[in-house]
Amino acid sequence: MQLVKWALGISLLGWLPAAPAALAATPPTVVVFMIDGLQPEPARVAAANGAANLKFLIDNGVWVDEAYCTSPAPFPRMPDGSLPWGDTTSSNIAMHTGTHVFESRQLDDVFLSAARAGIKSVFAGGADNYRVFTTATFLHVSQGFSDAQVVDFGIQHLTRDGARLIRLHLQRIRDAWSGPAAARRRDSAYQRAILNADRQLGRLIAALKAQGLWGNTYVVAGADHGMNSSSSSDHPPRVRSSWTPFMVFYGPGLKKGATIPYAETPDIALMAAHFLGVERPRGYAESVPVRPRTPTATFLANLFEGAPQAIPHPRFIRRYLEARNGAPPDPYTDYRAYMLSVIAPPPD
Repeated sequence: MQLVKWALGISLLGWLPAAPAALAATPPTVVVFMIDGLQPEPARVAAANGAANLKFLIDNGVWVDEAYCTSPAPFPRMPDGSLPWGDTTSSNIAMHTGTHVFESRQLDDVFLSAARAGIKSVFAGGADNYRVFTTATFLHVSQGFSDAQVVDFGIQHLTRDGARLIRLHLQRIRDAWSGPAAARRRDSAYQRAILNADRQLGRLIAALKAQGLWGNTYVVAGADHGMNSSSSSDHPPRVRSSWTPFMVFYGPGLKKGATIPYAETPDIALMAAHFLGVERPRGYAESVPVRPRTPTATFLANLFEGAPQAIPHPRFIRRYLEARNGAPPDPYTDYRAYMLSVIAPPPD
């Protein structure tokens, strides 16, 4: 099924025009720029009130009308109680692996795909729980990092080491969360935190331009999860808003100022691999008893110029939320059981 999806995505791209000669001579750069917990409405408010770089991406890229993350549970605890990924949330793992379930650390990811093609990558984030992402060429994670420091690492490895896959995770916005109402108020501390994150994005864009890379750079901007409906700065699965991050795609050959109906965080890994021109993540190792072994994400062929707005998408996560009346239980095991039932159902 998933192999068919990947093949469908490639076949739908058959009508795309060839890249201009100038762009073709410049290797692509891919930036995955995540602002922790940022949701669509606060992102729009910020873009309308001074977040110039987010506004540019929204106005010149492709906005996802309905975006969902994989389980926003604090960590993916297995039925036996084990924590193969420590306290890292599944929505972050999915963004790298293109998968919906996470049985072990034996998952292939987009950093490995880049490495197989000789491409250097960097992951930098402002939380200690990202330390498990050791397949990136350069890894910098610490709860003490400011958003500016996180972006500094991206710029450093871009300019000094030629990194072309740059995955940055800005965390400090969470320090300013005081509830959804304040998140949408233009004079709130939360909106000021978004403006600061936007300034850091602007610094990275300026560095890409200075290196002559911006014309062939793809940006996926968004968040790993949504946020609570209360003043608590967390994201429990039982709260529907925890599942809904902001997501926008920008780059050469993509639609401008457009929308697509739907996407999920696992889809980001497949798109990043395609933008880089490398093999997609391979999924699970042979030793892991999961079927299918390949990524379960969907290739978003509707991002590209000339494509229809909608494509067939299995909408696994929305189906799960609907099956649980929008308020699933907090433990990851319930999400895991449902996903295995629809992604890899037992044979008839």
